[in-house]
Amino acid sequence: MVNNQFFESINDFVFISRKQVFHHIDVVLYHPGHFPELNKKISTLYEIEGFKKLMIPTIYNKFLKRNEYEYHSKILIDLGIPKEVIIPIRGNYNSVEEIVSGAIKKLSRNEKNILLAGKSFFCKRFLLLATLSAREDQIFDVYPLEDDRGINQSTWYLSDKGITRVLNEVKEINKIINKSEELVRKYKESL
Repeated sequence: MVNNQFFESINDFVFISRKQVFHHIDVVLYHPGHFPELNKKISTLYEIEGFKKLMIPTIYNKFLKRNEYEYHSKILIDLGIPKEVIIPIRGNYNSVEEIVSGAIKKLSRNEKNILLAGKSFFCKRFLLLATLSAREDQIFDVYPLEDDRGINQSTWYLSDKGITRVLNEVKEINKIINKSEELVRKYKESL
């Protein structure tokens, strides 16, 4: 039998909540994957809080058998988000790390309040990747989304899919931390 604190520790390591660290959103970086149900949540965010720009990767999704930007932007427009707000993240990217880094580098100097919208179990990694590429004056927050699979910090360990997704995040976060050792040393030396 596993102690409940084990699961609580995994939850603390993987899951993160929105902290409301800014009053207005300049840009939403949106990682929808192949889950169209997340678009309704983004359109509700737009209705309630508004934002100037919503960026979606222009990558091919094998589950959708389509480009994510093309697929999701049509749905978002139908849900009421103006076409000019929805911006493609263009580039020749091979990994989520490259997509996030590429998107952050495309932001203008006045785009400082960035909301990272993605599946709840991905948001911690999303935040780590974004802040690795960010300017000092940028502020990030997360907008955890739950798709129809219902994988969240209360249920992930109840399904094989949830276990796989969350434990994969532990591995991916660990890779980021291991790669960042030299960055941490340089930061320490700059203090």
